[in-house]
Amino acid sequence: MNESTTMKRPRPSLVSVIVPTFDAIATIGHQLDALAAQDYDGAYDVIVSDNGSIDGLREWLDERVRVDGQVVHYVDASGSAGASHARNAGAAHSSGEFLAFCDADDVVRSAWLRELVATASTADLVSGSLDTSVVNSVATYRRRPLSPSLHGFETDFLPYAPGCNFGVWSSVFRAVRGFDETITDGGEDLDFSWRVQLAGYRMAHAGAAIVDYRLRPTVREFWSQVRRYAVGDVLLYSAYREYGFTGLSNTDFAQHVLRLLVTNPAVPHALSRSPRGQWIGAAAVVVGHLQGSIRYRTLFL
Repeated sequence: MNESTTMKRPRPSLVSVIVPTFDAIATIGHQLDALAAQDYDGAYDVIVSDNGSIDGLREWLDERVRVDGQVVHYVDASGSAGASHARNAGAAHSSGEFLAFCDADDVVRSAWLRELVATASTADLVSGSLDTSVVNSVATYRRRPLSPSLHGFETDFLPYAPGCNFGVWSSVFRAVRGFDETITDGGEDLDFSWRVQLAGYRMAHAGAAIVDYRLRPTVREFWSQVRRYAVGDVLLYSAYREYGFTGLSNTDFAQHVLRLLVTNPAVPHALSRSPRGQWIGAAAVVVGHLQGSIRYRTLFL
């Protein structure tokens, strides 16, 4: 066990911002612009960890550096598919004492890095807030409305830091051996966060470290993502139930199913008052949990 941070750490001499990327030319420019505009007055560098892009990302970055002069370090992270491998590869090539992670299709706000680093002075792992109201259409936003919060991301077990917005001291990242690259259905950020905390490190939330989070734009993509994440829930349950992670009780599950029946699109909207997109997300969770229960032979409601 490691003792969590109780004394204030000095500010890191260098922060490495790691951006795992796959075929993101359409969006990564906005993220790089936002990273260049940070109001953090300390030293930081940006690492684009490319997980096998086939859209010409490397050439695009070279041209951007030539035209704009923004220094971005490119890492070839094509050895294994998945964001976990890209994050690990980026971290392996980093020099910063503190690592900050964001995604290529989102946009960090100007105070993002400053707030993460400030909170990390008394914590080992720091989560930031997500906002879905800025970079998504109204219809897409309604499927998953998220606003900045002071409370972080809670579960019925331990809180977690979303993979698209968190910071961690590099020594802590190495101590827990980074992300588990065998987790491919989603939930790798929960697994990482929980391993950090179970190892005795302290987690905190920086509510003002905000990322404008881009949702999947189509209903089909949204359904697929939520269902896949729900499958991953079952794997997490099988790994962490001995530590206290539980599924829904039979009563809670029955109430959830009843809610789906009452608010489903076949019921007139005037009666259900439920946004259709949110119903689709809730239904995808149920389907994913059932599929995961079959795949991993572990009942998780």
